[in-house]
Amino acid sequence: MEADLSGFNIDVPRWDQRTFLGRVKHFLNITDPRTVFVSERELDWAKVMVEKSRMGVVPPGTQVEQLLYAKKLYDSAFHPDTGEKMNIIGRMSFQLPGGMIITGFMLQFYRTMPAVIFWQWVNQSFNALVNYTNRNAASPTSVSLAASCHGKA
Repeated sequence: MEADLSGFNIDVPRWDQRTFLGRVKHFLNITDPRTVFVSERELDWAKVMVEKSRMGVVPPGTQVEQLLYAKKLYDSAFHPDTGEKMNIIGRMSFQLPGGMIITGFMLQFYRTMPAVIFWQWVNQSFNALVNYTNRNAASPTSVSLAASCHGKA
């Protein structure tokens, strides 16, 4: 038996975003570290499914669960402003495993000043990459120091 998808809107949040628990569930869903290990092919499938759902053209036999999974993968791997696939290291779903690895190395190699400096640099570089990857891409990035210091872009 096929599911009726006529009233299904893929862009409506799965959980009530007016509640704290709903926002937590949404955040945990799209930052699920398991999505880091999904193949490029499956991510491309998810993007196609989300785009088709937005157009109202869902392949016959598609279940709601498949669309929700596709949306989870899409939200975890594609930038919300540009629609481009994000660098795997910069994705929010890589924060937990990436941060744990770096923290482990920082705790293990703290005995010499060069090691401390190196692992602090790695940590800050990782954070900068995550921030850049998840930036607001709808607004142009200013490279002017004066503009950024005075709040002008």
